[in-house]
Amino acid sequence: MFACNFTKDLLISAEIHYFRLSPECWEDRIMKAKEAGCSVISSYIPWIVHEEIEKEYCFDGWYDLRKFLELVERNGMQFIARPGPFVMAELKNEGIPFWVYEKYPHLVPLTWDGKKVENSTIVYNHPDFLKEVKLWYLKVASILKPFVDNGVVCGIQIDNEIGMLQWINNTPDLSDFTLSRFVEWLVKNYGEDRYGFPLDFSSTTFMRLRSPEEYFRDLFISDYSKFIRKEFSLYVSNLLGFFHEFGIDTNFLLNVHGTAGGKAHTFPIGISQLEIAYKENDVIPTTDVYLGTFSVKNFHDLWNINEIVKSTNKKTLYGCMEFECGDGNYGNDYGERILPESILHKLLLSAIQGNKLINYYLFAGGINSKLRSNVKDGNGRIGFTGELHGFAAPVKPDGKTNYSFDYLKKGNAILREFEILGLDFVKSFLEYDDIYVAYFTEYYETEYYYKDTAKKENIEFHRGYNFWDSFLKGLLMAGFRYRFLDMKYELPEINKLLIVPTTKYLPKHGQEKILEFIDNGGKVILYGDLPVYDEYGSNCTILIDYLKVKPGKEYFSSHKFFLSISPSYAFPFAEFRTDWARQIIQDEGNALPLAFVTQSDSTCGLYLRDRNTLLLTTHFNCNPVFFKILLSLMGVEPKCEVIGEYKDAETVVGVYPFLLSNDSQYLLIMNIEPIDKTVTVKLPNVVINNLEIPKNGVKLIKL
Repeated sequence: MFACNFTKDLLISAEIHYFRLSPECWEDRIMKAKEAGCSVISSYIPWIVHEEIEKEYCFDGWYDLRKFLELVERNGMQFIARPGPFVMAELKNEGIPFWVYEKYPHLVPLTWDGKKVENSTIVYNHPDFLKEVKLWYLKVASILKPFVDNGVVCGIQIDNEIGMLQWINNTPDLSDFTLSRFVEWLVKNYGEDRYGFPLDFSSTTFMRLRSPEEYFRDLFISDYSKFIRKEFSLYVSNLLGFFHEFGIDTNFLLNVHGTAGGKAHTFPIGISQLEIAYKENDVIPTTDVYLGTFSVKNFHDLWNINEIVKSTNKKTLYGCMEFECGDGNYGNDYGERILPESILHKLLLSAIQGNKLINYYLFAGGINSKLRSNVKDGNGRIGFTGELHGFAAPVKPDGKTNYSFDYLKKGNAILREFEILGLDFVKSFLEYDDIYVAYFTEYYETEYYYKDTAKKENIEFHRGYNFWDSFLKGLLMAGFRYRFLDMKYELPEINKLLIVPTTKYLPKHGQEKILEFIDNGGKVILYGDLPVYDEYGSNCTILIDYLKVKPGKEYFSSHKFFLSISPSYAFPFAEFRTDWARQIIQDEGNALPLAFVTQSDSTCGLYLRDRNTLLLTTHFNCNPVFFKILLSLMGVEPKCEVIGEYKDAETVVGVYPFLLSNDSQYLLIMNIEPIDKTVTVKLPNVVINNLEIPKNGVKLIKL
């Protein structure tokens, strides 16, 4: 009757927390999901509610998982199980029962300066924790297995947002257990003299690692970041092993956390934390994406998330396990109001970029029931949002729908309508331009810090922010559709353009690969600071030595110094204000100046003709027209662009065209602004004049 059809269909799922609803409400919520166009139901299966008291399992009443699965099956739908052990979901202890912490206090790790972690973090790979998780999984597997075997359960998510608690709280696991494993790993890979003191298992060594001195601080954090990513992968392997041992054969999913404040600058940290786990384990990568209202402010954030996930995993399947679908009223305080059309635009972009699963989170709100034990923690409930949960959901806790329900339903209907018109979202492929953006996982091994360092500050300043919000955004607005490339493993073809965000700390392997690419005739744009160190902070000028340039004076704007950038005679842009610039000093070679610091002779934009390399060492404002000129200089033109808004305007804000191909070629164009627009679309072999795109609208044209 059912099939695990991730490879055949675009699966649309709705997150419904059965454990927060009376059984009398279950079918109503399932039917609402079905009405909205969903074919899958997803839910956490929280350890804390099913085994609140050790060895006293509760799977009846509100917590009757088997009965809920039977209802899902009866309604012809499938189910994705999310059994933790960590589930977050605004539950106490992130879903871990209280008794686990009471029985095994040593599972709560020490962190910087030997302090006990105050959040719910646990030493993932400690045998005591894994022993209890295995028993929990055994109980869950006994309920899930018949539904796995008949295809109702089409996927199981392993844990939830692994590494997130340690990251956002800056509380790395520095327990004796984990540091012992770290020392073994360190000595094996780098020898016993890595930090200039004995690397043994003594309390003295552990104390020094928990309070790293300045001379080895950056090196230790780099080493630990690499090590802990291997530990995360081992943790995933352990959890997968339990399910395999219990005879569970299905799709396994692993999700990434990382958006904040409606932006995704930090999202690659989450990707980097689990990159090894994805490569070493048979799991489907998934994302958790919360961007709020979709606009010119963050369109490129979703594009970049999807492209980085694809570049770092090289798997044909990936999806979104937490696809924001509500009205933004997360705190029941109307602190945000998400424009409803955002659902449609984010859904379409995610589909054409290759997501095979969209799980609307949270689809239905509910109630935090009382804990059975008498926990005096301020409310005595399973969750910490009060009696109600899911205020922003399309289906509110009382079962009524808000405006986002209708738009979610509309978005799903448009997907199906486009499929009827011949656009197969699974088999179609997005046509990209000949551009790759370099991704360095080392840039995102920055979640832990012991006092801020110059290295951390420089990397965070240049890896994103202006590079994303000005340069990459501008390229998308100009019609360029770029991919990301994981520089640890590959280089683009020589006829492609490679764009590299550069910091002072560019990994040695990255510098060597960029040099090799240029030397073989490749085209490169370096955007940011000039690299003078490797990822560990050691001197490394391989790349700039090859380019025959070196860094000069560094400029910062202030309340008394209005740092501005002026064009050279050859390039048309108006002088603009900026926050940062770096002087490029050229030793020799044939170069064309592009930009310089106003009221100085400091060059901060330089085209090296003999190296086919463009250096941009200032933060440009978002100027799509100028960026298009720069890429034209590098021999790259967009396959698809829109022009013509407001008479002779060269840039149309908020209208994004995409070329898609399978047996036929399609133009998908979306207008993410509340303004009707009439545009001209330039394609390789045709020009479409006076194309009307309604406000917040989308159009599909078969070419």
